[in-house]
Amino acid sequence: MVLSWNDIAQWSPSEVGRLAQRVTEAARAFDAGAGVLTAAVADLDWQGPAADAARHAISVLHRGQLDRARELGAIGRCIAGLADSMYPLLSVVRDCNDTAARHDLTIHPNGAVAAQFPVYAVAVAEGWETERDRLRLRRELGARVSEAMRRALEIDDATTAALNRIDGGDGGGGDSGVAAERTSARPARAVVPSGGTAAANSAFWKSLTPAERTSLMVLDPGSIGNLDGIPAQVRDAANRRMLTLERTRLEAVAQDLGRQLERNRFGGLFDNADAGLSQTRKRLAALDSIASTLDQGGRQLLVLDNSSSEDTLAAIAVGNVHTATHVAVFVPGLGSDVRDDLHRYDGDIAALQRTAADLLPDGDSVACVTWMNYQAPHLGWSLLDPSRTIISPLAASRGAPRLTAFLDGLDAARGPDPHLTLLGHSYGSLVASLSLRGADTAGVDEFVAAGSPGLGFDDSAGLSVPPGHLFVAEARGDLVADLGAFGADPGGLGGIETLSTEADAAQGTSENVGHSDYLTPGTTAQRETALVVAGQSQEVTG
Repeated sequence: MVLSWNDIAQWSPSEVGRLAQRVTEAARAFDAGAGVLTAAVADLDWQGPAADAARHAISVLHRGQLDRARELGAIGRCIAGLADSMYPLLSVVRDCNDTAARHDLTIHPNGAVAAQFPVYAVAVAEGWETERDRLRLRRELGARVSEAMRRALEIDDATTAALNRIDGGDGGGGDSGVAAERTSARPARAVVPSGGTAAANSAFWKSLTPAERTSLMVLDPGSIGNLDGIPAQVRDAANRRMLTLERTRLEAVAQDLGRQLERNRFGGLFDNADAGLSQTRKRLAALDSIASTLDQGGRQLLVLDNSSSEDTLAAIAVGNVHTATHVAVFVPGLGSDVRDDLHRYDGDIAALQRTAADLLPDGDSVACVTWMNYQAPHLGWSLLDPSRTIISPLAASRGAPRLTAFLDGLDAARGPDPHLTLLGHSYGSLVASLSLRGADTAGVDEFVAAGSPGLGFDDSAGLSVPPGHLFVAEARGDLVADLGAFGADPGGLGGIETLSTEADAAQGTSENVGHSDYLTPGTTAQRETALVVAGQSQEVTG
């Protein structure tokens, strides 16, 4: 049987729970009946062949009563587990239906989401943003509905299989009761969907019971730490656990490789132990950099990826991205490395967060993220690697979908969307731009490109950012910003505003000079960027 959206919406966990209670009560009654039979046999003052036959018959009935009690108890627990799983899932279903009703959308029985009415806009800018947001909403809602239906089928199938196993007991006394006990409990750990959108991941997490969430956190933190769309505090906790586990694993690897080198009279010249040890130590140093950054307090570890054969990747927020009114995401460029650069970037981002916070009205808050979740180009031998060379957009093209998913996740994981600003420096501006190219799901409200060698296009029309909210900063002496290596010089494109980099005596800010000075505290560009992050872009001097 295929479950429809309407079928799932009509599930009643309270009624299922009451059924589980009645089945459990029946199990207790069978168990009590078995006790009566035990007492009857014990009190039997009767000897002879007939007495033995009676004792045997009663003993068989006793075992049967106990088996039925155990089987009914297993069924009761299984149905109770189903009821527990229904509650959070139905919360997701109700939220989807409420969202559809508020926005004139229809959810069909097969899960398809359709608009009821066309969008009519008065102003061009308002119409663009309204249409973008409606398209985002439809796609996000469709993903949430699809995931809810997948989870419902998963729960239904697991419950069906468990009940069938219980029903498959031999029914004749044997060990069927033991089998029922063994198969009755539903597995606490749910299957994390692979390749899902941020909206689908959000629906998945919300559909889990507390026991399922705890199980994933304890037994498989690596599956949820980088899962875009789930709450930041959950990702932070999972990734901190993975940070400890990875350190333990890599220390053991380093010790093993060290012993191999000690046994090798040629010092690793003829095997890979020496190179492996060097790479392992590099990864341990990257983990050290992450840990020391977190030790400063007020941080969230939103990404920890040590799975690649290349650099360790990470994303760390200053502030709480799950509750902040304003969120900024910073993408660094050429040569960015977690081991060597995370501290410096985090310091700049922490200063930006403080500057923006000082501009906010009471009740507002801001969080800023250093996003180092792509393999940035490097100088040296990387120039010969097509996927890492600075002269190719390939590294940006590979990193952009990861960034889009991350941005989507910031919105999907929470209730009201934050005011979201995307900041890209140098090659990072290309990554950021590509993440917004036709990305009608990213939900970015502001985009700032600093020291950009090009945004990958010759006009700004294709960026999924509201008109009038694209900014470029170009400092005196920044040779990279004039290259136009990846499309036209952004400073000369129409539809893009300019952030000032000149000294401002009235604000007490100094001039930005060169390629790496844009977020330096006390500079004009840093304050202008903070104004954008704080939702006050109309105040920039340009």
